[in-house]
Amino acid sequence: MRHKGGPRLLATDREGALYLERARIHVEGGRIVYHITDDEHHRVYNIPHVNLAVLFIGQGTSITQDAIRLLGEEGVHLAVTGSGGSPMHMGALTTYTATRHFREMLPIYQQPDLSLTAAKALMRDRSERMKTIGGLYVRKYLGLRDISELKKICGRLDADLDKVTNSQELLGFEGQFSKACYAQFSRMSGLSKNGTFHREAGISEPINRKDHVNLVNHLVDHGNYLCYGMAGAALWALGIPPHMSVFHGKTRAGGLVFDLADGFKDSLVLPLAFAAILSRRDETPETTFRARMINAFDDREILKEAIATINRMIAAGQRNHK
Repeated sequence: MRHKGGPRLLATDREGALYLERARIHVEGGRIVYHITDDEHHRVYNIPHVNLAVLFIGQGTSITQDAIRLLGEEGVHLAVTGSGGSPMHMGALTTYTATRHFREMLPIYQQPDLSLTAAKALMRDRSERMKTIGGLYVRKYLGLRDISELKKICGRLDADLDKVTNSQELLGFEGQFSKACYAQFSRMSGLSKNGTFHREAGISEPINRKDHVNLVNHLVDHGNYLCYGMAGAALWALGIPPHMSVFHGKTRAGGLVFDLADGFKDSLVLPLAFAAILSRRDETPETTFRARMINAFDDREILKEAIATINRMIAAGQRNHK
């Protein structure tokens, strides 16, 4: 039966995300379930759609119309992703969302000086999360206690943000920060011993897990797509159109999704992607990486963090609004 009052739980009160691959999703007895068949068993699991924020659908997965309808009625954000290409994001148009965040975001999007202030707020969150969340995962997955060099990189970005006067300068400082982070994680993981790491997006499959540079690049791509799904869900929950970018290309489709994801993706994706090269016995590094990413979304409450970033970004823009 259709739930008349809209979603029962706010996005911030839900579990973060579920990723399904090579599964069949449908409705059975009023529940959303998925089937996974292997050589020996035919297994059925429930999808807790009332308490779920984002459902990622990976390769080889099918979903029925009835299942999509129930997901939409409960306000679950559907993200179709895989190991390559651009992810697709879908949310029900009938979800009841107040217009306050959209109205507050509109002048920030329209005025370059307000956009710059909002973008700087995003970058400060990016730096802070690298020091906290990134540092935590460096200790947990890379086995290192000394993160002083990582903190120095973040400190330089913080200092640079104080003197930014336009978006081009900010793009330059962002590029320096990203390059320094990749170099530092390459050193911390030991990858730099085999040469300089170069970031290359869109690595095609199949991936040779012994080719560590390609493996890390592939996992960074995949992790970024997952983070875009979380960012898209946060914007959708607040009723903010994803094209209202404040930083990365005002005309880029979904630009605000990429802006927002930048506030947390480095701190999650980089330590987990570079950690994948440390385990020589792991025959399925992508599966391990993805499971760690999904767990991190829940453990670090990334959906709440993303929504908090949006609120800080809007507040920063409003303080600068004359």
